[in-house]
Amino acid sequence: MLFRSIQMEVVAEAGSVQEAIDILQGDLQVDVVFTDIVMPGQSGLELLQWLRENQPFIVSVVLSYYDEFSYIQDALRLGTTDYIVKTELDYPHAMQSMEGIAQKALHNQQNRHSLREPRRCDEYHSAMAVVGLGKGAFALCREDMEAAKACYPVSNSSWLLLYDGKLEEEGLLDMEQKYSGEGILLTFDGAEASVVELILAVNLFLSRDFFYERLPHLNVYAVSARDILEHTQSLDGPGYVRIEEELSAMQWIWNQGRMEELLETVRQSRLLPPVIYNLFYCVQNKWNQFFPLKDIPAMFPLTGIHWWYQWVEWLNNFRLFATTQSKLSSYSPEVVSAIQKLMLWIDENFTEEITLTQASRRVSISPNYLSRCFKDITGRPFNQYVRDQRIGYSRKMLLQSSLPIRKIAELCGFQDQFYFDKVFKKVVGETPSSFRQKRQSDKHSD
Repeated sequence: MLFRSIQMEVVAEAGSVQEAIDILQGDLQVDVVFTDIVMPGQSGLELLQWLRENQPFIVSVVLSYYDEFSYIQDALRLGTTDYIVKTELDYPHAMQSMEGIAQKALHNQQNRHSLREPRRCDEYHSAMAVVGLGKGAFALCREDMEAAKACYPVSNSSWLLLYDGKLEEEGLLDMEQKYSGEGILLTFDGAEASVVELILAVNLFLSRDFFYERLPHLNVYAVSARDILEHTQSLDGPGYVRIEEELSAMQWIWNQGRMEELLETVRQSRLLPPVIYNLFYCVQNKWNQFFPLKDIPAMFPLTGIHWWYQWVEWLNNFRLFATTQSKLSSYSPEVVSAIQKLMLWIDENFTEEITLTQASRRVSISPNYLSRCFKDITGRPFNQYVRDQRIGYSRKMLLQSSLPIRKIAELCGFQDQFYFDKVFKKVVGETPSSFRQKRQSDKHSD
C-alpha cells in the first residue's frame, strides 16, 4: 500500500546479501534497495559497500531493529539514503521518508540514463556543485546550466556542473553573489573522480561533512571528491563512551590542547548532528551537579545550534564561565579533579557505607579541607550529597519496583527502615509508603 501510493513496486526479494547481489547483477531494473543490518552470512553493511562500488545510482535504505549509533554511522558513511529504525516507524514518518527516497531514486534514474550519452561521458577539467540551503526545491539559473558542459540533478536541491576548462575566479564570484543567501558552491578542481563518484561525493558531503565544514558567511567550499569518498575514520561505542566521560569530567577546561584534541576526534569521526546533540545534552546534565546554584541548561541552552562551529563556540563559552566565574576557579585543577572522582565514586557506591574519612583517604586530602572544598564546588556538604543520591535512587525504586520498603531502604544504603522513613520524610515531605501510594493512585486515575 505504502509503495503504491508513491508509484513504486516491489520487484524482487532476497534472503541474503549474495542473493541480493545476484539479483542486482541480472537484467532486472532496481532503483531502491531496502536492507537490514543483520542477515544470514554477510551483513547489510557489506551489501551497502557493494552497492557503493558497483551500483552507486541505486538508492539504499536501511530498515532495522538495531539503533546502535555505530551501525547508523557506518551505514551513512557508505552512502545509504536513510536509516529507519523499525520500532520508531509510524505512517506519517514512513510516508515522508518514502517520498524523499522516491524523489532521489528519480534523480538517480535520470542521471543513469544521462551518463549513457557519449557526449556526457567525455573527460571534464573541473566541476562544481550548487546546493540550495532551503528545505524545498532549488532551481538553477538557465544560463549556468548552458555555460556548463554537462549538468546533473543530484537531488531536488543540488546540482552538479561539469566544465571543459578551469573554474575562473570571476565566474565563481559572480555565481556566489547570484546564489548568496540561497545556496552554496562546492568546487572540485581537476578531474580527480568519475562523474558517478562526484555525484556520490556531493551526497556524502551534504549528509555527513557539511555540518562540520560549514562556516558563517562562507558560500564557496573547495572540496576533494577523493578525500570525501575515502574518509573512513569513525568512533565505535567504547570510543564514544570515553569521549563522553572525558567531557563530563571537565579536566579539559584547564587544558586548551586537550580540548582541541577532543573536538578534533569528534570532528574527524563525523558523528551525526543528533548524536552530537545527545552527547552534549548528557554531559551538560553531569556538569550541572558541579553548579548547584546555577542552572547550566538555562545559561547555556542547546537550542538554535545547527552547525559544528556553533557547538565549539558554545563549549568555549562554558569553558570561560567554568574557569573565571564559577567557584571552580578558586581551586586547582587537581582539587577539582579529586572532587569529581569522589562524586563519581559516591554515585556508584552509595548503597554501601560511605564516610568523609573514607573519602579523604581515597583522594589524599585531609577531612577538614575536603569538607570545605566539597561544599564549595558542589554546593552541598559531603553527607548531604550522599544522602541526596540515596533518596533520589529510593524514589525511583519506590515508583518502578514492587519491592518492600524495608528492602529498598537496604538497597539504598540505609541502616534500617525506621531511619530511612525519617530521612525520606525530611527530604521529600512525606513517608516512603505515602509517596508510593499517592503516585500509584495518580497513575491509576490517569
